[in-house]
Amino acid sequence: MRFTVTITLSLMICPVALAQSSSIGRFSDLPRQTTPAREEEPKPANPVIESTSLISVKAAEPKKYKVHDLITIIVRERTLYEAEGTANARRQADLRSELDAFIKFTGGGIGATPFRRGKPNINYKSTFNQRNDAESEREDSLTTRITAKIVDVKPNGNIVLEASGQTHHDKEVHTLRFTGMCRSIDVSPDNTVLSTQIADKKIDIVTKGTIRNATRAGWAGELYDWIRPL
Repeated sequence: MRFTVTITLSLMICPVALAQSSSIGRFSDLPRQTTPAREEEPKPANPVIESTSLISVKAAEPKKYKVHDLITIIVRERTLYEAEGTANARRQADLRSELDAFIKFTGGGIGATPFRRGKPNINYKSTFNQRNDAESEREDSLTTRITAKIVDVKPNGNIVLEASGQTHHDKEVHTLRFTGMCRSIDVSPDNTVLSTQIADKKIDIVTKGTIRNATRAGWAGELYDWIRPL
């Protein structure tokens, strides 16, 4: 009985072991498929936990702005402009004409008179070549702070800003005007916004004074540049 039972158990176990080993060998050769990690979706706030927990921090509500509120703009603008151009122009004209006979008045009417010393002719040829090369490079940088006033608040929360300021230094007057629009969420907690985050911005800088007058061209030079005969 014991010998028979032992044989019976071995026969029942061996096929299962072989089947398991063969199945593991087949599936181990296949490439493993990895699923991309998904970010955990933000969970809604629990008012009970926020009211009872000592470490729970309530999310700050977005600040609402009104017309005539003030916001400081940190202006950091830098532009680099490079341009190159070449223009070639060529004109050529060739004119040739020859007169075979001329009008002659006779007693009976008008006739034609041949030329005894050869036919008069005109032979004109003109060639014009012009080449212009131009290269321009300019770099501007502006770093300052200016406080703007909100002139309008859009239905979607965007705010329209307008700022102007004037500085006087040694008989030099610098006037800066800044306009643009930004999102309310771009305004930092310290009530500042970067100029790079402002859309439809327009910056006007006007300088008046002795230095400006000394560096600008005279009316004769401006007239010559406007006419530019050559």
